[in-house]
Amino acid sequence: MMNSILKIAHDDCTGCAACRNKCPKNAISMEYDSEGFLFPSVSTDCVNCGLCLKVCPVEHPLEQYETPPSYAVWAEDDVRRKSSSGGMFSILADYVFKQNGVVCGAAYADDYQTVYHQWATSPEELAPLRGSKYVQSEIRLTYREAKAYLDEGRVVLYTGCPCQIAGLYNYLGKEYPNLYTADLVCHGSNSVFAYQSFLEEFSEGKPIERVDFRDKKYYTWSTPTVVYFKDGTVKKRAWNEGTWYTGFLDGIINRMNCYQCPYACAERIADITLADCWQVYRVNPKYDDRIGTSLVLVNSPKGKALFEQLKSTMKLCEPVPLEELRKYNGQLNKPTKIHPCRQFFFEHLLKDGYHKALWYGRGMRFDVGIVGWWFASNFGSSLTYYALATVLQQHNKQVLFVPIGKPDGTPWEPEIQQTVDFISKHFKVGRNRPFDRMGEFNQFCDAFMLGSDQMWTPGTTNLLGYTFFLDFVDKDKRKIAYSTSFGHDNFVASDEVRATAGDFLKRFTAISVREESGVQICKDTFGVDAQLVFDPVFLLSSAEYDVIAQAPQLEPTKKYLLCYILDPTPEKEQIVKEIAARNGLEVLTIFGIKEYATASEKWHVGQVLPRMTSEQFLGYIKHASFVFTDSHHGTCFAIIYHRQYLAFVNASRGATRFLTVANLLGLTTRLVYSAENASACEFGSAPIAYDLVEQKLADLKKYAIDWLIQAFKVPVKEAIETINTAREEGRREGAKAYLKKPTPPQTKPEIVKVVELPAVADFLKKVNAKNVAKTWISTIFFRGKHE
Repeated sequence: MMNSILKIAHDDCTGCAACRNKCPKNAISMEYDSEGFLFPSVSTDCVNCGLCLKVCPVEHPLEQYETPPSYAVWAEDDVRRKSSSGGMFSILADYVFKQNGVVCGAAYADDYQTVYHQWATSPEELAPLRGSKYVQSEIRLTYREAKAYLDEGRVVLYTGCPCQIAGLYNYLGKEYPNLYTADLVCHGSNSVFAYQSFLEEFSEGKPIERVDFRDKKYYTWSTPTVVYFKDGTVKKRAWNEGTWYTGFLDGIINRMNCYQCPYACAERIADITLADCWQVYRVNPKYDDRIGTSLVLVNSPKGKALFEQLKSTMKLCEPVPLEELRKYNGQLNKPTKIHPCRQFFFEHLLKDGYHKALWYGRGMRFDVGIVGWWFASNFGSSLTYYALATVLQQHNKQVLFVPIGKPDGTPWEPEIQQTVDFISKHFKVGRNRPFDRMGEFNQFCDAFMLGSDQMWTPGTTNLLGYTFFLDFVDKDKRKIAYSTSFGHDNFVASDEVRATAGDFLKRFTAISVREESGVQICKDTFGVDAQLVFDPVFLLSSAEYDVIAQAPQLEPTKKYLLCYILDPTPEKEQIVKEIAARNGLEVLTIFGIKEYATASEKWHVGQVLPRMTSEQFLGYIKHASFVFTDSHHGTCFAIIYHRQYLAFVNASRGATRFLTVANLLGLTTRLVYSAENASACEFGSAPIAYDLVEQKLADLKKYAIDWLIQAFKVPVKEAIETINTAREEGRREGAKAYLKKPTPPQTKPEIVKVVELPAVADFLKKVNAKNVAKTWISTIFFRGKHE
């Protein structure tokens, strides 16, 4: 059906329904999508004739008139009081009725749940078409009906948003002298589902008599929200108190194509354009008596001739400077800007309702607060958390980065600002709070997640207490540890610290670690079960990192050995010289953000590059011919970008992470511990079979993302009850037995599907990680029900 309307991209479609009206087989219907916007649906009756595409305004855009003359207009006062602004629509309609014509415009359904276009054939039928509706209108078959009226010789006035007028013109396919069109300066089509949810919450379930977003009985010319109920009561909110306007003015609840609307400018397509003449008192105070003033743009020759005929019926008709008034009517300049958190509004709308979803859509409430060393002064931290947050957002989770304060109130080192600035460019970062007020983040986040970093260490506990065990998080909040690290093969601390840390870990909904040794520490030291999942940097592809990577400022043909060094030593220099000599490469060196000043004094090979940003760091790795590094994340990005590399195992910073990655990806030959070891490996001269590496990575990534998705599905209440029962029984076997008990029918907890033990074993074989099988294949204790 590629010769049908389905060829049009979802985010480009305006929902004008020209395709539905044109289809000779009636094979197209307009259906609401998951966000509450109308889109064409094509049935099997389609014969692929292509007529729907021929009338689509997206596929065949119309020419727009030049910037028109503009006027401030009043109808008589009694008409203005019933109108949104100055009553120009009623003036046009009255003229058409006198010509025995008909008028089409938007009206509410009887229950006020939807809006659709309908016809008025007399002044008595015009009232439902007056007033701004602020929700997308269903065109239905009014284009066909318009054509029938026009072919009969009747005068037709058709009003709507510019995209709807464009749909009408394309459907008709020719000029009709008896057709007049008026488009509206709209802020964007709003979601019908959002409107219905708002109305239900605003009305508190009471039967509705009428909805009016431009009511002048209780307010002057403004944008209030007023709902009249069948019991005679009224609920109202002024323009600055109503949340419906917040949603669309902030660009949260609009249709996707509206953010790139070609009609959001002064150059229009209809004969006449209607708008509010906001701030007209700045031009002339006499033009604003607070009953309402229309801004009228006279676009086409036909529109100009009509306007001249109608001037005598207007109480006020004065030219106004459009350039001045465009300052106060944004849609005459450019489209509404999409809110960066729009997707999270719709993710929450159906399950949480309009007002709660609006908090997520405005970036004021979050699905998950990310906790960890995301602000640490190193490239690994910045890019690790960038990857984790990106994946969460790809799965419709609104994230907030939670800043950590020191207990003594002193600041962190100034170098962290580089990382904070990087994260802030892409995600929302919470406001800094004192250490003893960290609990305030519970008001803004539904869940909290530890990232992949060395956080469960005695040193960190000495510095920050149990912050990284989420001691500040409310007990009823979801707590997830994703690929978190102990840094070393053990957790050396006092019995009291181990007991307290273990108690906090038992409150977690789901725990995963990034090293094999971490699984064993969780089990033996803290009495909790954890799963091994890959470092989150591997969850994004090189193409996804390319979005932020910056190419190095070098000649395109330059071949170089990139050294990313945290701890310079003569031994590492010796290895670098040998690699460079064997491959004929120039040596370029990057040092860590924090280590730059001291490291550069201890390194004497090749060219030391200036201080890098995270984006530049990625770019230099991407374009390197060979990478030598003593950094875990330097190793990870060499793998992601398919570089030849050698990784010097930096035991002082934790060797287990180097070993885990190498074991799981079959890259143990790329690890070196000394110059002799590097020589035995022939200084990494053997090519890496990245096709095999990618196969293993694909399995690991799928497993990790599945784990992450499942971690948000475990009912938190059930997890807490399970943990408490496990404590009471006093032993891990008792906890496992408890999980296997049948669930009482009345509770109906959510079933969370986890990988079964045979699948895990097969998976481990597939990635050549048999040596960690015994560690990983402990019973998967996911704090939910097993299936």
